[in-house]
Amino acid sequence: MKAIRLLGFWICLLLGLALAALAQRSPPVVPASAPPDAFSAERAMADVRTIALRPHPTGSTDIVRVRDHLMARVSSLGLELSVRADEGYTAPRNDGRWLVAGSVQNVIGVLPGADRSKPAVLIMSHYDSVANSPGAADDAAGVAAALEVARALKAGPTPARDVIFLFTDGEEQGLLGADAFFARDPLRQKVGVVINMEARGDSGRAAMFQTGPQNGALMALFAREARRPAANSLAAAVYEKMPNDTDFTHAVKAGLPGLNFAFIDDQLAYHTPLAKADHLDQGSLQHFGDQVLPTARALATAASLPGKAPNAVYSDVFGLFLVSYPVEVAWGLLGLAGVLVLYALVRGLMIRGTSAVELLKGLAGFLLVGTSGGLVLHLTGKLLNIADLQAHYALLGRFDPLLLGCTAILVGVALAVVIGQAKGAARIWPSLLALAAGGATCLIGGPPALDPVGAGLGVASAVLVWAALGKPVGVLGAWIGALVGLLAIAIAAMILLPGGSVMAVWPLLVAALAAVLVLAKGGTRDRRVAWALTACVALSAIVVVVQVGAWGAWTFAGLGVGLPAILAAFGLLALPALIPLAHDFSALKLAAIPATLVAAVGGGLVAYAVLAGATPTRPELTEAAHLSDLSSGQAWRISTLPRLDAWSRGALAAQGGTPAQKDLPPFFRSKVWMAEARPVPLDPPQLIMEHAGERLLVRVIPGPGSEYVTLRIKPDGMLAGARLNGRPVPLTTKRGEWTSLTYHAPDPNGVTLSFSRLNGAGRVEAAALETREGWPRAAPSPGAKPEGLMGWGISDKTLVLTRASVSW
Repeated sequence: MKAIRLLGFWICLLLGLALAALAQRSPPVVPASAPPDAFSAERAMADVRTIALRPHPTGSTDIVRVRDHLMARVSSLGLELSVRADEGYTAPRNDGRWLVAGSVQNVIGVLPGADRSKPAVLIMSHYDSVANSPGAADDAAGVAAALEVARALKAGPTPARDVIFLFTDGEEQGLLGADAFFARDPLRQKVGVVINMEARGDSGRAAMFQTGPQNGALMALFAREARRPAANSLAAAVYEKMPNDTDFTHAVKAGLPGLNFAFIDDQLAYHTPLAKADHLDQGSLQHFGDQVLPTARALATAASLPGKAPNAVYSDVFGLFLVSYPVEVAWGLLGLAGVLVLYALVRGLMIRGTSAVELLKGLAGFLLVGTSGGLVLHLTGKLLNIADLQAHYALLGRFDPLLLGCTAILVGVALAVVIGQAKGAARIWPSLLALAAGGATCLIGGPPALDPVGAGLGVASAVLVWAALGKPVGVLGAWIGALVGLLAIAIAAMILLPGGSVMAVWPLLVAALAAVLVLAKGGTRDRRVAWALTACVALSAIVVVVQVGAWGAWTFAGLGVGLPAILAAFGLLALPALIPLAHDFSALKLAAIPATLVAAVGGGLVAYAVLAGATPTRPELTEAAHLSDLSSGQAWRISTLPRLDAWSRGALAAQGGTPAQKDLPPFFRSKVWMAEARPVPLDPPQLIMEHAGERLLVRVIPGPGSEYVTLRIKPDGMLAGARLNGRPVPLTTKRGEWTSLTYHAPDPNGVTLSFSRLNGAGRVEAAALETREGWPRAAPSPGAKPEGLMGWGISDKTLVLTRASVSW
């Protein structure tokens, strides 16, 4: 018994983390031989391979190939095919002087329902990719899943309502196709509910991470129908407050209910050349189908769509099933947890297993784990030095050792606190260490400057050290104090962010129930009862670690590798269930040695993640492009990345120039690497400026192979009434400053921007930067990239710059 109790912490922790990793694995692939009404990722992969053959951004030659394939597939499935040509718009900044627009061609297939007057189900994905990425995951997987869902629905009985399959164009350039559909397409008026499929990685389970407004009834349906669902309401609540957008954003703005899915593991493949069909986790594609097909079928065959109901609180359990309930039930569960914690507190005092002072010290110890763990991981994040895109992607290539390393560091810090409380550790050195760590965060990553997060965590940890350490704290004081702390967090979450309460209330209920069972029995000499209570505590710890571990890993992936401190919050959620086991382990005379070793191993894994070089399977970013300024007759080879690797430096210097960082106004807000190159003959874009009556016209006629053109204008007077190709657009100007329009897939006949001229005489400067596919034919290519590098952004593109001005 003693040996098991001493090792119980490690057994339960490691078993729980292993099961959490299993819970995050994508499901097995269903073969092509599956019944016709089933979803098969093996069948869907045929479309992924065709679509993701090459990069296909909006405006490219390959987007035409992909669109033709889509049209053929929609027709072959017997759906009603239409292609909707329109313009889409988005304003990436709030000052009104930046506009992104483009010509888009949305492909639509409609599976007719028995009653075509009923609100339709819309299943949405986008068929464009970014430049330099084949887009197998983002979003060929979503497109292929939608086609497979259409095939499976067509194989079954006629649905009660129409099912619309919308394949949008221009998503990567600013949700342009979705804007065109939800703002102007008459078919939008038929839509009653929306399902969107996206990706921000190349593997992992497809999580339902965002819902539309008043989702209660829809979430109940999703919980009933989806197979192996992945979702939690905290993710949806947090995502609403983040700046990220998908096509689903326009559905939410339109007030439509719906579900938004994405998988986000292996983000090194996100928007990079790695995103090929053979690199895609087919289980991720299968997980799309396991959730979307049964949900869509239930919606399509229902007599009526789910009505509006207050937002639900929900989460999957170990990735097996989904629990969804209204906020009123969430308050009830919180109340039950509160009663259990209150019983444990009162019972602990009544049997004199603890005291009020010990309970307060236990609460302080719980908070100290959070602040000290957050401090050490925040300091770790500063040491990672993710100052730019290249560093970010380099770390994404080693995400797994980084996650394991940060988790191990957190475990080591938490154990140190528990051991310190159990043994009555001195206070002076831990408090000084906390202050030093807080100060270090202000010195790392640039010139010394106050880091309010790091400094605040340092001061808070130093104060809590004096409250938590000193005299030893018994197991009941530490355990019940931690339960009280988690109860306070759950109450705060319930008040401030009800959807997030699930992550605090569930672990609290499990840990509090175990505490109540142990305290209700009190001491016992019956060996069988002692074994049962020990097993109960161990099982509760495993259950909590599995669920919290899965939540934490997904959240860390979602928020990014630059925020390891977020893991400290999940450490707090798991701590009350683990404290009795950790307290037993601390009885070892040399318990501090394993805790230190775990933290050291974690530090080693983090160091490996930072220092390990690129490999053919985990390459790093590079970029080199050709730029010709037709106004001056000069040419350069350029890179917008902050650092040059050996290949890009050689590519820039290949024609005799010396790479140097220079300003290139008005198109780049920071310095870019430039090296002089030999001018080559190019068919120029035409930049025409004229004033007709009271209107100023700026017209760009693109050259051959144009993917997009960025137009910048700077007036010395007031302009108003912006129109793009004759249509009013929300674009304003400011005297003496640049206003920007980026237009994707420009019409060969040109793009026209016009304004009303105000206040008499004036002058306007304009510059147009056109981006074309590939290197100039007359310029030598820099050659193949080494296996450890992959092209990014404008790499291997031709940029053509021209300028003009007009006065009146």
